Amino acid sequence: MNVRMPLLLLLAAWPGRVLAGEAILYQPAPTWVSPAKIPAATAGAASPALLVYDVQQKVEGDRLWQYLDTASRIASPEQLAQLSTIALQWSPDKGDIIVHEMTIVRGGETIDLLASGKKFDVLRREEMLEQRQLTGLLSATMTVEGLRVGDVFRLRYSVTSRDAVLGGRVQSTVYLPTRPLLVGAGHLRVMWPAKDTAKWQFLAKDVTATPRRNGDALEVDMPLPLPKLPEMPDDAPSRYASLPLFELSTFAGWADVSRTFEPLYTRAGLIPDGSPLAAEADRIAAASTDPLTRAQAALQLVQDQVRYFLVAMNAGNYTPQSPEETWKLRYGDCKAKSLLLLALLDRLGIEAEAVLARTSGGHDLIRHLPSAAAFDHVLVRAKVGGQSLWLDGTDLGSRIEDIHDTPDLGYVLPLARDGAEPELIVTHANARPTVELAAQYDESSSVDLPSVVDAKMSIRGPGALGIALAAQSLDPDQREEMIRQQLGSAFGEGQYTDLKLETSTQDATAVLSGRGVVTTAWKTRDRQRLRNLPGLLSAFTFAPDRARAEWQGIPVATPAPMSTLYRVSVRLPDGGRGFTLEGAPQVDTTLGGTRFTSRAALANGTFTFEERADGTGAEVPVDRIGADRAALAKAKAQIVQVVAPRDTTRRWNLAGAAKGATQRAAVEAVLTKAMAAKEPNSASWETRANLRRGIGDFKGARADLDKAIELSAEADSYLQRAGVERALKDMPAAIADARKAQELDPASGGATALLATLLAETGHVDEARTILQDKVALGGDQRRFWEMSEVETLGLYGDPAEALSMLGTLMERRPQSPDLLNLACWIKGMRALDVESAVRQCSSAVELAASPVGPLDSRAVVWFRLGRYEDALRDLDAVLLEAPGQSESRYMRGVVLAKLGRAQESGAELAVARTIDPAVDALYTKLGIRP
Repeated sequence: MNVRMPLLLLLAAWPGRVLAGEAILYQPAPTWVSPAKIPAATAGAASPALLVYDVQQKVEGDRLWQYLDTASRIASPEQLAQLSTIALQWSPDKGDIIVHEMTIVRGGETIDLLASGKKFDVLRREEMLEQRQLTGLLSATMTVEGLRVGDVFRLRYSVTSRDAVLGGRVQSTVYLPTRPLLVGAGHLRVMWPAKDTAKWQFLAKDVTATPRRNGDALEVDMPLPLPKLPEMPDDAPSRYASLPLFELSTFAGWADVSRTFEPLYTRAGLIPDGSPLAAEADRIAAASTDPLTRAQAALQLVQDQVRYFLVAMNAGNYTPQSPEETWKLRYGDCKAKSLLLLALLDRLGIEAEAVLARTSGGHDLIRHLPSAAAFDHVLVRAKVGGQSLWLDGTDLGSRIEDIHDTPDLGYVLPLARDGAEPELIVTHANARPTVELAAQYDESSSVDLPSVVDAKMSIRGPGALGIALAAQSLDPDQREEMIRQQLGSAFGEGQYTDLKLETSTQDATAVLSGRGVVTTAWKTRDRQRLRNLPGLLSAFTFAPDRARAEWQGIPVATPAPMSTLYRVSVRLPDGGRGFTLEGAPQVDTTLGGTRFTSRAALANGTFTFEERADGTGAEVPVDRIGADRAALAKAKAQIVQVVAPRDTTRRWNLAGAAKGATQRAAVEAVLTKAMAAKEPNSASWETRANLRRGIGDFKGARADLDKAIELSAEADSYLQRAGVERALKDMPAAIADARKAQELDPASGGATALLATLLAETGHVDEARTILQDKVALGGDQRRFWEMSEVETLGLYGDPAEALSMLGTLMERRPQSPDLLNLACWIKGMRALDVESAVRQCSSAVELAASPVGPLDSRAVVWFRLGRYEDALRDLDAVLLEAPGQSESRYMRGVVLAKLGRAQESGAELAVARTIDPAVDALYTKLGIRP
């Protein structure tokens, strides 16, 4: 209401005079119109619903007459609802609206609605106030009574327009329908005096016409719809698009447009001495003699002290209001703001001129006809020190650091007394980042634990002011949620606390910060842990589609200039001992129109990385597309990574972590704060449960999961708790939770698999098989997995002979399957059956499997049964190089080491295995495999 109230008062005080065009006229069509005939209906679904679409225009001196005839067949109840109410719009200060015909054709009968006294109701209200627009458009509506499905509804009317600002010139842009739209009788006809030097053109590809003489006029005819527009890649420059447009203009050229509008922006003497606006200008002048500083202060005054509001009525669509009026009202559109800025700059002694622009498609300007209709925006070009400054009063948050930035507007038209031609704004990278991301990670305990991040996001310019405005309307909880979402999108989903938002109108900045716990970025590759950097280059994509022959000559348009800065520091485990860098520590390359620069370093136990991306807005030429794609792939492959030494501290040996490691304590502290929130969620307890489970604190993990389930009883929480209870050997509780997880999510494969395992471990093999057989019966892609699960369950906990028989049947369907070979080896090794044949099957599985980890682990058990302990140790060492956290393999290695007489090493290995899973030895011990 605070925004709308001044405007409502303004409208209430508006002069009550009636403009000539405010009343709807009801008259026959002018004699120059060539009426269209409704085509006979055709049977079948291909019969068009739009029977007539006839556009005719005539230039009469400085007036444009626009005639439209439509006839629609009401083919469905939905179409009936759409056409039951008709709405027309026009600008009464520019001309008239004349209704010629409104009829319903039903069978052989024509019902004349106008003859029966039906009239349009004129709505005298502004419908665009919420969009900060005062258009002056009038709307006329009518409810079409008696319309039925099967009727043909026809409406013919004209709108006339004359704009004194154009100085007797006429301009027209007609959007034309294209196929696949079907039209029974479609037609465009445009007439103009033969003596006029009118220019005209179609902008759709391969659409041409030849004007013909008709008395004293020339006219162009074109059947409609036009052919289907050719498809274009989304990243094609706008000049390559085929546009469904017809244009006509009586402007002599772009210089004529420039000369015509220049008087509207004459700036000299527009600020009288002694006026409030003069005082503002004098204050700026007194503060600095530097022209650049003065220009910035004037721009900031216009941006910050005058809010945007479009005034497009009573010649307002081209004529700006005076600077004094704009300052008094404290609102204005681009025209008013630009004239105000020009007046201020003039008083400050700074050379400047108004510039017409297109907010979209400006790179395409020069293929349009010269006319005022080609533009929808005005800004200012000031010249200081021989350089052009592009100053836009409708922007927000521009500051002195940004004053040399270039808007991505393409071609613009300066307004000059002697006329000017369009100029291309050559864009370059912005002076300072629009977004700056800074993250300090504490990963000093282990490369396996969640990371603690001190995150900060700084936003500058309009986005910052938008955040500040949004924050003002939010309560504290909503504001924190907004900050949490922003940080999560930039630094990863997690638990964030200590959330802050600091805004500065003076600096046009918004800074969001917080401390969070996020998923670790460390990954395993080639038996080593590496830390990836989800930075700017890694997230950048450049994949133009130019596969079609007709697209191969099209360059790539890139987004408007924008700069982003990304700073990272990571505190490493063990004081950074043994950590190295892989990849390119320094980068300076331009790819896909964006320049990337970065540098990385490793010192004093901390990894630091700084990266900047500067979009330039430049097109990528055709001959650079392939090279840039290849260069991008190479650059991504060389993104710097941190490589941990093989003996780095892992979560299962944190008791020996280096002194000074703070990561674990920091994680706990962040989660404790999150848990203390007014409305905590279960995620904090689930995260801490995973942390505690990972370091062997299963009792603590169960307590956290108890709380998580209390807050939000979800299937995954029950499933996690079942796994923890199994490790704690509380089998009844584990089975109950697994059943609950399956009940809440019957489709959960994890819940089904765990429940079957728990039942088998407690002697309920038949029930476990029934559960698995139900899954097999469902078929689908997962059938093989459930068949193997039943075989494994029976082989380990029931009758191994029957299991191997079932396995043989599966092998007949899938011979040489590494999964089935490994399963046979595993069952035979664990149950000590036919171990000689098991060796061959294990070795075949090792050779055939995409990953040999599973078969090697199974073969180690077979070697153990055969007493070949060195062979078993060799296979287990290979497994643990690939999967060091596999508790079963570590247990088996401890057993083998004991048999080899290496008791101390055995004890250490068994301790690690039981830290990872306290119940790891249950099956092995039952089957006689123990140290």
